[in-house]
Amino acid sequence: MSCYTLVRVYQQSTSVVLQPNETNKVLDTLSIDLTNGHINPKKASPSFGRPLEALAVLGICKLYEGVCIIVVTEAEVVATLNDASIYEVKGTKIIHSSDALKCKENRILISLLECALSMDEGGRGLYFSHFYDLTLSQQRAAAMQLNPELANKPVLARADPKFLWNRALAKPFMEAQAYRFITPLILGFVRQLTDLEFGTARRRAVGTLTLVARRGVDRAGVRQWRRGADSSGNVANFAETEQILSIGGSQASFVQIRGSIPLLWTQLPNIKYKPTTVIAPGGHSSVAFDKHCAQLLERYRAVVAVNLINHGGTEGKLESALRQEVIRFLNSFSGLRYVAFDFHHECRKGRYARVSLLWDKIRADFSVFGFFLAQDGAAVTQQLGAVRTNCIDCLDRTNVVQGVLARKNLEMILARLGLLQAGGSLPAAFPAIEQQFKILWADHGDALSFQYTGTGAMKSGFTRTGKRTVGGLIDDGLKSVTRYYLNNFQDGRKQDALDLFTGAFVMKKGRTLPLRSQPSPVLPVLLGVTSVAYGAFKTGAILQTFSQNAMAVVNSQIGDSVSSGIVDVKEKLGTGALLGSAMAAMKVAQSLVQWIVGGSALLAIQQAVSSMGGNSLLGSRAVQEAILPIFFGLSMLALVVKNGRHLVNRPQLCPELAITTAPPAK
Repeated sequence: MSCYTLVRVYQQSTSVVLQPNETNKVLDTLSIDLTNGHINPKKASPSFGRPLEALAVLGICKLYEGVCIIVVTEAEVVATLNDASIYEVKGTKIIHSSDALKCKENRILISLLECALSMDEGGRGLYFSHFYDLTLSQQRAAAMQLNPELANKPVLARADPKFLWNRALAKPFMEAQAYRFITPLILGFVRQLTDLEFGTARRRAVGTLTLVARRGVDRAGVRQWRRGADSSGNVANFAETEQILSIGGSQASFVQIRGSIPLLWTQLPNIKYKPTTVIAPGGHSSVAFDKHCAQLLERYRAVVAVNLINHGGTEGKLESALRQEVIRFLNSFSGLRYVAFDFHHECRKGRYARVSLLWDKIRADFSVFGFFLAQDGAAVTQQLGAVRTNCIDCLDRTNVVQGVLARKNLEMILARLGLLQAGGSLPAAFPAIEQQFKILWADHGDALSFQYTGTGAMKSGFTRTGKRTVGGLIDDGLKSVTRYYLNNFQDGRKQDALDLFTGAFVMKKGRTLPLRSQPSPVLPVLLGVTSVAYGAFKTGAILQTFSQNAMAVVNSQIGDSVSSGIVDVKEKLGTGALLGSAMAAMKVAQSLVQWIVGGSALLAIQQAVSSMGGNSLLGSRAVQEAILPIFFGLSMLALVVKNGRHLVNRPQLCPELAITTAPPAK
């Protein structure tokens, strides 16, 4: 049962009425009290007045006083799957009572919701469909269709809660059995390549390639404030990416996953470029690790965990801790295989082709796992396992490897369908499609990276072109600096916005809103940089003035002899007397040497200083205009660095979710 494709919203001062855009005389109707969130389902005649037309209703969020309703007002079709349109959210509206904004706390919470929905912050990459469940892979959806009880349920009722981004917002509607009014939402990435021409000498066909990435709702957040696992086994930056190939009556699906290293560890921002990594002591992560692995094995049957982090330094400590947990886990359980591949070491100096070494290690598992294939609506093969890839952020290195595995899978499917010769490759057989494929996966990596860090993915130049270039290195540098700024000075508020939207924080009656203004480093940093720049400018001006005065004195002392000598050199060169011109040049040089050795040079410097007002005046000017501003600026910047942890923009709604390595309260 699908959800309503268009909902009419009739707003009054303290209530809202929702009705589907239908012509029936009696309609399913929801009356919602904006002061307490009470939902009253009923049958009613069409309402009168000018409604707001919502393309999707996302749900209800509790405020400090009352509630608000979030609806989608603008969307764009980005793909079609199983004849159902897939939309990307382009505009939303938060509906609240007329008096809601009189409350300061309400204004703060509504501002956070706007941040969570903004395409410039937490809302880039929101997708929905009225008839296709984006929370389910093709394989899971096909399994549900075999169960009549599940197949006849509304889309919202059978949606996978793991990836249902509006899970918390939809809960009041689900409790009221108003399933058809809510449209399931995912955060991630959806794009589609159409009219792809595949084939061999024996068979040709036109296909469509779709990429769907769905983010996990649990432990959702931003880079430095959500690392590792929580005590329930949920990991940060968890995402399932499904590649779907549709050709005629055949539809193939391949799923791979990513997620933060499933240990209790943190990297809390502290102004340093590389924050301190804190790993929970040995054994403290075991429960979280076991729960995470159990979840993966239940969902994907078997898992190859590919770890791409460095084997030295801080990352090396994480790798060692993870390896110990894997060894302990495999003493009691099966189904998990661990592959450590030091990406930066193996692929150093831009030798990304060496990812083939990793492929050699997992090729056999990859073949066994296979892919889901349905022909004429009937399942032919099942995917029997998934590759879980991680690096430190599960972004840049992970994107490169996942792109390689996706290409290998596409080649396997095409060979199975008789559209690629055995042993053939996508770049060699279909170079035009290969180019589109690389751009598709680069866009996918950029989208997931922006949601977690605020910038596109590093190394995306290689994913797009297959080459590592100077331009790509510069782009990576700019992204790295931007990430540093956002992680330290912006992401705390964004984390609060995501915690409110996803239900990690729920406003309850009588609960104090734990929000306060936070100090900003912008002013001291700006003062420091400006002062240093001013001092440097004045230093240059003083040196330039001194240089000009010194040259004037020098010219006055040696001008005649040098000038006459230079004229003599020019005359002899003009007549072609090379030997004579050389002799004249030597005389000029001799005059300069005598001037320096004879002490005249020192006298000239003293006269230059004197012309600027003497040593005391010059020194005073240098101190006042150059040295003091530079000293002040450097002191200000040093103060920022020393007290950086106090200037970091921190999340305030659920700070305990970031510090998973702290011992439990007694």
